[in-house]
This record gives sequence, C-alpha cells and structure tokens, in this order.
Amino acid sequence: MKTIFNKQKRSVAGVLIALTALTTALTGCQEDFELDLPLAVSARELSLTKDAGSTHVLVYSNGDWTARFTRPVKWASLNKLQGYGNNEIVFTYSANYGISRKIGVVFEKGSLTDTVMFSQAGAITDASLSFSKPAVTLLKSRSQIFTPISTNLRYCIDDLEASVTYYDNDGLPNDPVTVLTRAEEGEEGGEGGDEPQAQPVEPWISNVSATYKGITFEVTDNDSGFARIADLTLFIEDAKGEITKSVLTVTQGIALPALKLDSNAETYEGYAQDCAVPATTNNLVPYSDQIGYDVAYDVPVAEGAEWILKPAITDDGLTFSLAKNEGSEPRTATIRLNFTDEHGNSVSASCKITQKPYPTAADFAAVRALTPGEITLQQYIEGYIVSDPDSKNVVSSPQTQQFFFDRGENDRTAYIESLDGKWGFCLKFASSEDNTPARFSKVRLSLNGATLEKKNSPECYTITGLTAANILETSTPDEFKIPVKTKTIGELTDDDIFTLVSVTNLEIMCKDGAYTNCTDGYSFKDNINPIGTTTPRWDVAPLMCYDNTGRTIYMLTNTAAPWRRFSSGRDLDFNSVVPQGSGTFRGIVVADDVAPIRFGDLGRYQLRAMTAEEIALTDEPFSKTVVEWNWNDRKVDLIPEIGEGEINKYGAEQAGASDFNNVVCSGKGGASSEQKGLVANGGIMFSQQWWDFDADKGKYFDISFSTQGISGSNMIFGIVWGHGSMSNTTLSGPAHWNLLYSVDGGATFQAVPDSPIIKKRSITWWSTTSQDSTPGFTEHLRKLPADCFGREKVVLRLQVADKVTDIDPKATSSNYLTALGIEKGTLTPSVAAGNSQARIGTITVRYN
Repeated sequence: MKTIFNKQKRSVAGVLIALTALTTALTGCQEDFELDLPLAVSARELSLTKDAGSTHVLVYSNGDWTARFTRPVKWASLNKLQGYGNNEIVFTYSANYGISRKIGVVFEKGSLTDTVMFSQAGAITDASLSFSKPAVTLLKSRSQIFTPISTNLRYCIDDLEASVTYYDNDGLPNDPVTVLTRAEEGEEGGEGGDEPQAQPVEPWISNVSATYKGITFEVTDNDSGFARIADLTLFIEDAKGEITKSVLTVTQGIALPALKLDSNAETYEGYAQDCAVPATTNNLVPYSDQIGYDVAYDVPVAEGAEWILKPAITDDGLTFSLAKNEGSEPRTATIRLNFTDEHGNSVSASCKITQKPYPTAADFAAVRALTPGEITLQQYIEGYIVSDPDSKNVVSSPQTQQFFFDRGENDRTAYIESLDGKWGFCLKFASSEDNTPARFSKVRLSLNGATLEKKNSPECYTITGLTAANILETSTPDEFKIPVKTKTIGELTDDDIFTLVSVTNLEIMCKDGAYTNCTDGYSFKDNINPIGTTTPRWDVAPLMCYDNTGRTIYMLTNTAAPWRRFSSGRDLDFNSVVPQGSGTFRGIVVADDVAPIRFGDLGRYQLRAMTAEEIALTDEPFSKTVVEWNWNDRKVDLIPEIGEGEINKYGAEQAGASDFNNVVCSGKGGASSEQKGLVANGGIMFSQQWWDFDADKGKYFDISFSTQGISGSNMIFGIVWGHGSMSNTTLSGPAHWNLLYSVDGGATFQAVPDSPIIKKRSITWWSTTSQDSTPGFTEHLRKLPADCFGREKVVLRLQVADKVTDIDPKATSSNYLTALGIEKGTLTPSVAAGNSQARIGTITVRYN
C-alpha cells in the first residue's frame, strides 16, 4: 500500500467514535440499535507517492451507492463502481513519470454525493514546455499546421490543454476559447463541458491536438482581406494548481505560396556536412512537412545509399545534409521541391548540388614545407588534439591595448600533433564556439581557406583562419592512443613544438609560493583573483624547472588557470603549493612570444600543463641543498635557512623587502596588509651606488660556503631577484651582472664558464607600467664548475657588469608597444644609493 494513510485513519476513527457516542446516548448498552447513515466516506483527500500502487476507501451507507471518476483517466482504476451498505473500494494507480496529478472519485446515493480527491506526486518537479518558435505566419488558404514543442512532459501529454485568444481589428484580445481540454471535474461521466462563448471575432483555429513532439491545428481560409492574429496557449496544471504554459502567436495573412532560392546550383566539399541554400523569398516554413521533396541523382544510387538527406524548407532556406563522398570524382544531383495549397496555388524550386570528392590526406611534413600564406591544398591533416578546449592554460593572452589582454585567444587556440607524435601545429579558430574537438580525440582537419604562419627561430607553425566547417571528423577521445613521447630537456628539438611530451627528471627551482609568483594586484580581477584590477599588467607567469644535468626549462601558467596558486586562506604564511620533489612533467612544448616581453629570455622552449596533475613531480628530489637563503623566517638578516654560508654585501645598506617568489594568496581582500598577495619581509634588499666611477668598475656582493666532503655530477647556483621598489624612482638598479667564482677562499676569481650575463629586471611600479617590466622577480640558474666540489670554501661573486640600467619609458595608450624601458638607461654618479636596489627572494646552491 503506497499512500499516506494517517488522514484516512483519523477520519475512520472519528466516524467510529461519533457513531459509538451516538449509539450509547440513544439506546444504552443493553439495547440493539440499527444505525441509519445515508452516505459517508472515510477520507476526502489522499496523497499518493509517484510509484504505482493501490489504496482503499471505506464507504458508509444504508443503501445502494455508485462510484465514478470526475473525468476519464488512463492512470487509475476502481475495483467496483457500485455497492450496498458499508463497504470499501480499491483505487489502483500507475507510476507517475510526469508532473503531479489529481483525480476525484464521486460517490452517489440518490441525490446525495461525496467526493474523495487523490493527488499523486510526479517524477518531474520542474516542468518545461515551450514552442520551438514563439510565432508562426501562415498563408491565406485553409491548412493543417504542425509546430514543434520542446517539453519534458512526454508521459503526461494527455493532460495538456490549449486555448485560443483572437485579436480584433483594433488589435484587442477577446476572451480565450478552449480548444483542447481534459474533461472538467464534477461532470457526469467526466465528459462534456461549457459551450464555447460567443466571440466578436469568428474563430478560425480548430481541431487542436498534441503529442510530445508538437501541436497540430487547422486554420480556415482567410477571406477577410487583411492579416488576422491569435494566440494559441498550451498549458498544463499540476495537482497543486500550478500552471506551466507557452504561447504561440499565429498570424494568418493573405499571401499566396512563394519561394525563390538565392542560387540554383551549389558546390560543396566532400566531407559529411549540413548545408543551407538561402532563399530571397520564402513563406513556406510552416508547411515544410507538406512540401514535396525529390532528389534526382545524375548517377542513380541504390536504395539506402542516398547521399543527399533530410531536405527541408526552414528559416535558413533549403536545408539538407550531405554524406561523405568516398569516391574519387565529383557527384551531382538536383533537389526539386513543390508545394500546392488547398486552393491549388503552386510553387516550385530546384537546386543542382555538386559534391567534390572527400579530400585526400596531407602529412604534416608536406604542410610545413608550404610557403607561408593562404593554403591552397584541397586536403586534410589528421592528428590528435593534445590541448583541452576547457583549459584556461592553452596559450598566453596577447596584449591588444594598454592594460588589456585578450583572454579569448586561449579559448580559440588548440594544438594538434601528428599520429606518430613527431610534429605539431598550433591551431587558431575564429571563435571559441568553433574550437570544439575534445582533448585526445583524433581529428581530420580540412585546410581549405586556412592560412599557414611560420616562425623561424625556433621553427614552428601555426594554422589560422579555421572554423567549425574545417573539422571534418572527430573520434571519441582516447588518451591511451596518444603516442608516448618521453624526452629530457636536452633532447627537445624544434620538431617537438606544439606536441605533448613527458619531460623527465625535472625539479622546480623556487619551491616557495605558487605556480604564478607575481603580484596579483596587477593581474585580472576575477573569481580566482578578487584582489586584481580591471587594468591588468600581466596574464601569464613563468616558473623555472631544471633537470639533473643543470639544464632549465620554464613552465608557463595563465592567471585564469584555477590551480595556479594556493587558496586556503593562509595568505601571509610561507606555504608551498608547487611540488617539492622531482619527476615527470607531461606538457605541451611551446615557443612563447608574449611572456618573454616582461620576464626576459625564457629559453627556446617552454612547457604548458593542461591540468595540475600532469606536473607529476612526486619522487624524492634528486638535488641536495648546500646552502639556501629564502628569508622565510622574515628576519632581516643574512643567516641561511638551509645549510651554512655567508653573504658579504661590502657596505651595501640592508633592509627587508616583499617576497615576489612566495605569492600564495587566498583572495580574501585587497587590504594593504595583504601586500596584494606578497609576503612582507620575505626577501632582502641591498641598496648602494653600485658602480665605482673612480675605478670604472662594478661593485659586487659575495656568497661563500663549504663543499668539503661533497661530491657529485652537477652543482648549480640559483637566484630569484629584481630591482626597484615598485616606484618609478627606483629603476636605476644595475641590469647586468657577471657571476664569478673562487675555490681558494676568495684569493682569486674567474668567470663561471658558459655563464651568460645574469639580468636583473625592474619590477612593475604603481604609477605607470612599462611594456617590458616584470610583475615579480625573475629566476636564474647557472651550472657551476666541477672544481667547486670538495672545497673548504667556495666564493661566488655577483658583480655589476656595466652601467646599463632601466628608465621610465613614458608609455601611453598609443605607444605602449614600442615605449620600452628595460636596459635603456645608464648609471650616473648622480643616482642616489637608495634608488639603486637589488631585491632578492631566494639564493640557493644545490648539487646532485
């Protein structure tokens, strides 16, 4: 029994108590008494679950009685329709896959009646019902019209009702006329209803019927000489009286059939596609199901082998689908269509369709060998999509105006690699809606109408001008079909650009902070970064990785990537979000031109991860730390946090500084105490006039440590730094530094071999921003000579190489791309020591 019985039990108990009390009062306990109760029921309202079941209703009567439904229904039944005296009936009901519903059972004895209402819950609690179009315009002649609906009420279509509201010549609505209804409750046998009301406008819509696919109705001839309008309202009511409805405005004009296609001949590519031939004149859309369509193939085809499918007249004109042309020659056919209204007025049209053969395949090498420009090959390439259209870390956002980046470029960009994984292309689609292939799906991509772009150093290729029409075929994504391509940093070549590569034996150099260690106050303000700005200065950040040979590669992470930095609420603590160990980074190899503008040389190749899980540096670190200063204790001293060593700053003024390589921000605020995502006093700053103008040479600071008893294959020195104090008066820190070393305790120094100048870049300042200034520190790593192992005292010297520094570029909204300030200035004796600064976040020496 699947019903709520409490109410019924209470009603029965009440009746029995009342009867007992009445019997006792009138007769006493010793006398027999025959109760005369004309008609009563045990309950008048019952609530049922959505599942099928049955329930009982008790009937009290001293004579014959009958039972009937208030209206005909298919979902419920009674085990008896009549009885005598006190009795019961069984109400059986089916499962309800629609909205809640209600039905009544009327009990009658002579002129007496009583009703029990049954309400059944439904599987659908949020009904949806809508016409596919809000309006339809019809021709003059009488006709039967079908108009589609969209609904989730498939299993309660029988309960749909409809009414028509006609508008008079003044555009005023009349009373609605019922045209589709359930039988009204309370009517004999559940049939009948009110007679239609008299209308000032003659009704012209009739015979309305409904299925879950749509509504069919008929209209009469329009002999009025002017257009007439009515609203056809479709609605349904649930058990609680809540109504869901949709309205179709029907206009019947005085026009005759008309159709003229824009073209009588069209040519299409050989892949499967949906096509449309536009029409200059077309009033037959509501009659598409009544139009005669005929396809005459120039070369007859067998039944079931038709290649022109589903011709129809729609708002777009003549639409149809083409099957793939597997043959080697073009094929042709003519689509003919005709329509005749109820009065014999006819219209016809035709279009000759030519479909070229399906394009042949072009290998990646052949496309790479083309001259850059428009691609004239009528061919396709086939490969695996290795990027993710849902990822926000596909490509850097180009700067399209001062303080603005086009983030939509990310959603329009994809990477495809050849089936063997050897080569890749960057793909640029016209819109994000065109960029639909899922990651790891195999795709056939037509090159028709596309443009090839080539970058020479490093050599890589981009295909632009693509739309959804260029996507010929896609397969179900299968990650396990992607070629497994595993390399070290040193094994990467230009051929790997835009392909998916697992780069092994990697470790992140700066393990403090996040994947984007830049001041969030200068990035986009969004749900990831509530403390950002609407005038951003950056949208991508690099993070240096290195391998067990000392080679480096940067990973690039966009600020829109949700996993880019920590969000636990511990803003000002030193908590690392980046992996602390070593392992394999599976990423797409890129050659970025946007990020280096602000951050400097980032190497020939960079890596992009689609998910944080692909940065699988989960093994134990392969490097050991000799000594490291990171100022994570926030003490303004020169005592290393790891190991033992000394820094000799030779008289430079020392102060604490914000740490740009530990940006872990919760996004709670924007309050000054949060330092816009930076850790206060998490770094150190040395200030002095860094050029000795009397001796005409640069000043320096030294780092010393012992490697006694240490041996290994590689030793590296890393520094994370910048100059300036976020003010355009502190740009004059020296930009170029040499790295020297001594293994005799500092008695003699020589240049570290194969060590280019280490650049120290100016940091973004508040009042304005150079196109080439960084929003944080830059990271540098140098491999030290093997003779640094096993020494009692090794000294590394960072010495200013020349008088090159930066200047305020005076960038404006019109010249920001060319107004560059990095390395455009010269140190002079007039530069105050306080305005020439070296800000350092980490200094480390490691080996393996």
